[in-house]
Amino acid sequence: MSSKRRKILTADSSHWGGSGSGIIRLSDLPVEPLTHVASYLSPPSRALFHVALNFDAKPSADSSSGSSAIAGNDWDALDFGDIEKDLAVQLTDEDISGVLVCIDAVNNLKKLSLTNCINITGVGLEPLRGSIIIERIDLCLVGYHESPELDLEPPLSCTEVLPILVSIIERGFFALKHLHFPWSWRQDERNIEYPWESEFHNFLLQYNDELLHNEDVSCLRCDCNLPPDRTGWMVTSHGTPLAYGSQSFTCCKCMNHYCTNCPDEEAEVDEKLISSLPCRKCKRIYCFNCQEMETCESCAQNCCVDCGDFKQCYHCQEKICYSCVSEEDC
Repeated sequence: MSSKRRKILTADSSHWGGSGSGIIRLSDLPVEPLTHVASYLSPPSRALFHVALNFDAKPSADSSSGSSAIAGNDWDALDFGDIEKDLAVQLTDEDISGVLVCIDAVNNLKKLSLTNCINITGVGLEPLRGSIIIERIDLCLVGYHESPELDLEPPLSCTEVLPILVSIIERGFFALKHLHFPWSWRQDERNIEYPWESEFHNFLLQYNDELLHNEDVSCLRCDCNLPPDRTGWMVTSHGTPLAYGSQSFTCCKCMNHYCTNCPDEEAEVDEKLISSLPCRKCKRIYCFNCQEMETCESCAQNCCVDCGDFKQCYHCQEKICYSCVSEEDC
């Protein structure tokens, strides 16, 4: 090995702001090139890159400006669906917590989606405790127009997550407009057999009550008060299993509020702007401005057009869902 090459390998890393141990770490490099590299990454990847560089989790006089430049400052929304699925499924609670601390989520974040984070228990959401600005939390672990019925039950735990959600809604006024829960929570038989012992069912009741007392909400189109007759925002009845645990009158995407039968003075019949039931495949409720819906002419269940769960009968031209195709004899 040449003497020049040997000198490069054994150079004092203090030249780059390192510890002087002779080993140059990535985090010893100047902030400028690291920031340039980070600029090519998606927002979640930028935050993960920041965490991986082992900057102080809490800003200090020396690191706050550099770490902020690498992670970025625009943290209105964080969706882990913006990174590769193969990476998201490997994220741990420590990773999630590190990202939330890095971006100061309790003071900055308004929308959080844990898309593909199927290996976390939820303890990593602790940095969100007491947030007064978070507006939407999507815990269903899949993206839009994907079935939330996972092959293996995810470890996301009511015991870990619900106390954090309670801390957000128990202070009186709060910004939270929409919660979307894991399908495994909504379909847990304990909610039906022993609802008084179910952490999830009891939280639904509490959240419903807090929403009713949080602020007055009206339909964006007809200006009627919501929910009608103060019936409640959350579906807490098991009469319709598909809807249990979902939030009514609220689009999961734009978070606008609509009644389920908006009167239209120019139309002969009332025109709906939001479905009263979730899509049978992705289990979400959208307004019709965000997503076109179709209704199976056999079972009368709704489905998003983008979920592509319909087939047109060759003989009668009726549109029916794939679940009904094998049962129909046209």
